[in-house]
Amino acid sequence: MKIIILAVTSIAVCLAGKIPASKYSEEVKPRYPFLEVDPLTARALLDNDFESGIEEPWYDSSPNTVHWVVEDFSSPAEGYSPPAPLNGAKYLRATRDAQRTAGQVILRTVTFTALPGDEISFDFWIRSRYTGANALDLVLSVDDVETTLISLSGYSTSVNLEWRRSSVSILDIGASPTDVTLIFYAYCGGNTDDAIALDNIVLTPV
Repeated sequence: MKIIILAVTSIAVCLAGKIPASKYSEEVKPRYPFLEVDPLTARALLDNDFESGIEEPWYDSSPNTVHWVVEDFSSPAEGYSPPAPLNGAKYLRATRDAQRTAGQVILRTVTFTALPGDEISFDFWIRSRYTGANALDLVLSVDDVETTLISLSGYSTSVNLEWRRSSVSILDIGASPTDVTLIFYAYCGGNTDDAIALDNIVLTPV
């Protein structure tokens, strides 16, 4: 019963935080000048392995005490080491406050022009004390209408000690070029073994 309650709570928190991308853009533009990049140029900037130590042009719009932080495998911010990254030493991790307060984290792209057949690939690590208790969804936003492309909560277990690679199509072949935003919605619990991380994000055209 506890597991079910935690999973439902995770989903509810994720759904509650889905604020239209246009509203977020107006709020964060003063802090993130790169949001002004035109959509066609922006598509060439989405790849990020975080080895530079920054997340741009992806940006954190998390609403509470949990935030995305570029972390180094040799000195993890949360005090315990994740699995070794598949490449390099740095990655993006959902990092909680000193009390390990649970909460939602949101990572967005700038608006970019997606072309038919575009595919987004990324490495991820998600772990939780209770199976399915943490959430990680990749969502496509077009004119503030959001569609879940992939949900990875099924990998959230206490025995998940490895990075995995995931890929998903953004636009179908035959579709028209479309200005879109990609959003990672995640929920990280408050247990020591709860964790979510991303790495090696790559946009692959046809």
